[in-house]
Amino acid sequence: MEQNQNKNKGVAADCSTSSDDVERYFNSLPVGYRFAPSDDELIRYYLLRKINNEHLPPNRIHVVDLYNYSPQQLAETYKLNRERESQWYFFTSREKKYPNGSRPKRNAGELGYWKATGTDKAILDGKKPLGFRKSLDYYEGRQRDGTKTNWKMHEYLLHQSLVPSGATARGKNPLQPNQETKRRKSKPSESPISWDSHYAKP
Repeated sequence: MEQNQNKNKGVAADCSTSSDDVERYFNSLPVGYRFAPSDDELIRYYLLRKINNEHLPPNRIHVVDLYNYSPQQLAETYKLNRERESQWYFFTSREKKYPNGSRPKRNAGELGYWKATGTDKAILDGKKPLGFRKSLDYYEGRQRDGTKTNWKMHEYLLHQSLVPSGATARGKNPLQPNQETKRRKSKPSESPISWDSHYAKP
């Protein structure tokens, strides 16, 4: 991991899931078992617990400032176990593009950006709202002149009703509840994997 970090300009690796114990845990699972939570599980058992500073189950989620790096840099740093994984998962803080605006920052490294596509999907627990899932495509180049690539991302946002009391949109905590997003990233090919039609093995 250190070698990859140096190669990729110090991509952050502040994540307990990269510990040897967690690696051994996932490698010990029988063939066919993998870290592949559903949308509602991602929000209930990981994003919400992360925001509330609660213990998380063993996971493959990395903490990183996603907007500082291209997906290629992240993929190079956070290696997948190709026998078990086809997607990356990240915790990252959501930043505003302008201090007094509401639009989020979508830069990805020096020469790329993420662009939202389609409409947001509501994530429910029965009839109870948990949050939302937003789909994004990665473009290389400057905004308005960029070239669309095959990299795709899902961004998960917590519903306002679940944000802990006292949280503010301008909190200084980089993992403030209404600033934090949860993402997973994959590079699709022509053959989608069976459990999620939006993703395929890179």
